[in-house]
Amino acid sequence: MGVSLGHQVGYQVRFDDCTTKDTLVKYMTDGCMLREILTDRSLRQYSVVILDEVHERSLNTDILLGLLKKTPSRGCHGRTLPLKVVVMSATLETDKLSVFLGDCPVFAIPGRTYPVKELFCNLIGPKEKEGSAYVKAVVKMALDVHTNEAAGDILVFLTGQSEIEKACDMLFEKAESIDYRYDVNDRTVEGLLILPLYGSMPTDQQKQIFQPAPAGVRKCVVATNIAATSLTINGVRYIVDSGFVKQLNHNSRVGLDILDVVPISKSEAQQRAGRAGRTSPGKCFRIYNKEFWEKCMPEYTVPEIQRTSLTSVILTLKCLGVHDVIRFPYLDHPEERFILDALKKLYQFDAIDRKGNVTTLGRLMVEFPLPPGLTRALLKSAALGCEEVMLPVAAMLSVENIFIRPGCHFSNRTVITVITTILITVHTFLYFVHKGLPEKQKEAEIMHRELAARAGGSNDFLMLLCIFEKCRASENPSAWSKDHWIHWRALKSAFSVETQLKEILFRLKQRKDFPQETFKGSKSELLRQCLCQGYFTNVARRSFGKAFCTMDGHGSTVHIHPSSSLFGQEAQLDWIIFHDVLVTSRVYVRTVCPIRYDWVEGLLPKLHEIDVYDLSNVAREEVTDEEMARWEKKRVAQKQMETNEDASKKLEKRNDESSITEARARYLQRKQNRFQTKHS
Repeated sequence: MGVSLGHQVGYQVRFDDCTTKDTLVKYMTDGCMLREILTDRSLRQYSVVILDEVHERSLNTDILLGLLKKTPSRGCHGRTLPLKVVVMSATLETDKLSVFLGDCPVFAIPGRTYPVKELFCNLIGPKEKEGSAYVKAVVKMALDVHTNEAAGDILVFLTGQSEIEKACDMLFEKAESIDYRYDVNDRTVEGLLILPLYGSMPTDQQKQIFQPAPAGVRKCVVATNIAATSLTINGVRYIVDSGFVKQLNHNSRVGLDILDVVPISKSEAQQRAGRAGRTSPGKCFRIYNKEFWEKCMPEYTVPEIQRTSLTSVILTLKCLGVHDVIRFPYLDHPEERFILDALKKLYQFDAIDRKGNVTTLGRLMVEFPLPPGLTRALLKSAALGCEEVMLPVAAMLSVENIFIRPGCHFSNRTVITVITTILITVHTFLYFVHKGLPEKQKEAEIMHRELAARAGGSNDFLMLLCIFEKCRASENPSAWSKDHWIHWRALKSAFSVETQLKEILFRLKQRKDFPQETFKGSKSELLRQCLCQGYFTNVARRSFGKAFCTMDGHGSTVHIHPSSSLFGQEAQLDWIIFHDVLVTSRVYVRTVCPIRYDWVEGLLPKLHEIDVYDLSNVAREEVTDEEMARWEKKRVAQKQMETNEDASKKLEKRNDESSITEARARYLQRKQNRFQTKHS
């Protein structure tokens, strides 16, 4: 449009609003759109709302679809014209969406893409669905493409930072042995530029992705799913698809949302393949076989609303006056247990009362673009008048990981392996950068331990506060971050988030109903007490050795993650709270601090004392016979399961080692008695 950003055209994201009263076209995230509806249910300042990337089925987008479906038309709540809603999707089932939106018309816009040849490479099958065999397979496939295919860049899809670093490491080592005089079919290809791409990378490294490679050098980008939807890399002719992605799923084992590695859907696979046909004809090499495609990959991505916590959006719906959240018009209805679990958590955080009605505190909580638990802790600190302690912590927990932990050779250098054109001195230099990795890792580890020690060495939350304050007080925050192996971009974002949260809190504290309390104690104790208000659902008690047991009713065994400043101090701990978990062969808790039992003693009963069906605010006389039968069936099934568990425990007790030993002794005694009786 030829205008300056922030005037006629602007944008709004979670912690940044670049618009004015004169803005005509506004780009925003689905979360921000949801918050707009909180303040203006009929969206009077908008004439058209365009929802893009609906096929990604994010939680907020699905809720928006339900709300926009019910948006008042002309003449209602001050609207002079009906709101127009345009829904855009690359792969979604259009017929289903059209029916949901009242049989709205469907328009198909053909894309400007070149043909892409899709190949199944048969390197993995359904048996490799679990495990990480696909990492080695994509490395092999990428090298095969490099040596056998014509010039053109390669885009490799993996699931996360650690995998990408591992794959780049393997590519670097194998590419060193290529003799470009004999091993490469296309003689114009004389080198390989290996570049990683993931969300937490420093900005300057991300920019290298879009720069053209030197003449004769093939670029190989190893990326997360960010390269499938959020950006386009020119020059890519070849896709190597691992067939996996990291996806947020609710883990019933720990009662929390966990990032799991799962097979992608067929629609995602098609979208990945399409990245090879943006500028010229291309090829997509799928490392999996046709059986994996048919048996392990769903047609479409499971909507986020059917696999993650609904706590935040249920509170939003409640504040919008949608009391019957079970019967809300969802495009795909979530499991009832997810809705009831969200209601239970909102009650535990005092956001709703026992009848499911929003409390004063709940209406304060919905103003913050934070998870409810973190918001509850922040509001507790504000009530005590010590928000300056909690605000930086909330900000630090709202941005990407701040710690730089060198994982491979390219963390500070772009690696180019060009046998025929690069001088041996340069090649040797890169070799030493690669070999110097352990020293870099050790240096970062020592620096992070020093930062933990400055914060007392026994509280990860306090460590985040310490880093925030030390960096902001330094003369050169960027240099301070680099010296201490901290991501400056993440820390800079935290400074901005803290400012935004402070503004929201200042506005809310002007209200007459804002709670006020008093407390005297040290900064560390004050912080931990505030955290208990929001994280008492994440409480664990040491059970044996270095293991802890969660107190949320799941009774999961968890361990402190090695990245925590409390790792190795387990014997001195009794009760802890934690921010999140990482599930591998074990369940690890991260961002941990010790607490006293009396701080959560009055809170823990709330984890078990409420009937979630009361919280759903569905009048019993409005409940259909079918729903009552379903609820009763669930209760009977639960009772049967508990009975089976009791029987199983009894069986386990009978079969444990001591019981077997005792039984064997009794058998031998009876045998001896019979022998003595026979020969007496």
